[in-house]
Amino acid sequence: MTDAFHSGENARRRYKIFLRAFSTCHFCPLACKMNLPLALVAAFASLALDAKAQTIPAVLPTNWTSIGCFTDISTSRTLAATFLVQDPMTIETCISFCSAGGFIFSGVEFGRVCVKRYCKECYCDSTIQIPSQPAPASDCNMACSGNSQELCGGPVRMNIFQSNKPPPVIVQNVTVGTGLWTYEGCFTDSVLARTLGTGVNIPGGTTAESCIAACQAAGPFTFAGLENGHECWCDTAVHAPTQHVGDADCRMLCSATHAEYCGNANRLAIYQFSANGKPPGPQVCLDTSLTNFTLRAQFKNPGVTVGVVGSGQEVGGPNQSSVQLKVVAVEMAKNVLWTVLSACPKCCSEWPSLSLSNSIVSPHSIVVSTQQMTSTLTNDGESPNFVASIPAFPGSQTYCTITDSIAPIGSPPLLAFNGKTDAFSLCTNTSADARVDLVFSPVTGHPHYDLNACQPVNVQVITS
Repeated sequence: MTDAFHSGENARRRYKIFLRAFSTCHFCPLACKMNLPLALVAAFASLALDAKAQTIPAVLPTNWTSIGCFTDISTSRTLAATFLVQDPMTIETCISFCSAGGFIFSGVEFGRVCVKRYCKECYCDSTIQIPSQPAPASDCNMACSGNSQELCGGPVRMNIFQSNKPPPVIVQNVTVGTGLWTYEGCFTDSVLARTLGTGVNIPGGTTAESCIAACQAAGPFTFAGLENGHECWCDTAVHAPTQHVGDADCRMLCSATHAEYCGNANRLAIYQFSANGKPPGPQVCLDTSLTNFTLRAQFKNPGVTVGVVGSGQEVGGPNQSSVQLKVVAVEMAKNVLWTVLSACPKCCSEWPSLSLSNSIVSPHSIVVSTQQMTSTLTNDGESPNFVASIPAFPGSQTYCTITDSIAPIGSPPLLAFNGKTDAFSLCTNTSADARVDLVFSPVTGHPHYDLNACQPVNVQVITS
């Protein structure tokens, strides 16, 4: 007797459902163009038909809980430390595999072909990597191959489970002998232009402590950096054209411990040495109150161009070492107006000058003289922004000016946010006609810009 699953009418019905699923992007659109066997197509459709019957088990392995459905892409895995592909796959199998490896997160995803049926993939990590985002639970609706009553994610969707272990951290301070090494931030790196120039091998596996000890022993070095989970780099200076980026970019587990992060691919977690056992003091604010000034972005890598060439929005290039920043309106709602700092050549601005009062920056409108616009708190990866509202927003006390210690005497002071002057970049805003905006500590995977197209700048404070 012919298997009903593969019989003509039933298979054709499932085939039609499968094609409808493709058309709504639940499956890879490329497969629509492939000459797939009817049995394979029907197998997909069978899973889609049965999807609504599955659930997440009410009882999971000890100390593990479900945290929901998340996006995933093959080029930047949501859980990237290790993986398992097998058939059959269950949620319990995946959790057991990840737990044995000491990982905090376990994720199941509708996967690849295993002989004549489709496998499920299992991924592990102790961090949910960017650019993953939570997704609707309905996106994770495919049955596990080892238990048809369980949900094992979906196409480019992952059901994630979390253990109760403490998460890994970026170590902030390391003492070696009488010296103290202090975390300075996450920085970009390139094999063609190393941020720190001397690589050292760590035979016992890399941690913040082992790398710093190796740099101190091999010195005299004043900077140590962790990269890609296992690399250790040392130097006496941090070299251009590096860019200070958000800490979220330095979240790869160390090869020797799951309790610490050790940079990431092309990302250095950098530490600075202090011989007296005290962390380097914060840069001293020059002014926390100042009237009538403008802001200018000075390229750290002169000659570069930021923006889409030919759009009329690009800035920089061989003849422009700095560019004027403008306050431009980006969003309006009832009784609220938001603005950002931009290098946009074509943008009009009604705020030609700014003031600083008690560490709050205020743009001044030439259209509405009574308007009260103040600076807000800016997160890593976002543009410094200002808001005017009714009632008035009190402002965030986060700015000051700081002397540019490496520029010639008499050079303009620099704008600092939370004591940092080295974390600003100009980035092309892909959602605003290629407008070039100022960004604080840009991050990978941002929806409005590509970090690889950002360029680091100092923000100079120009007084009249």
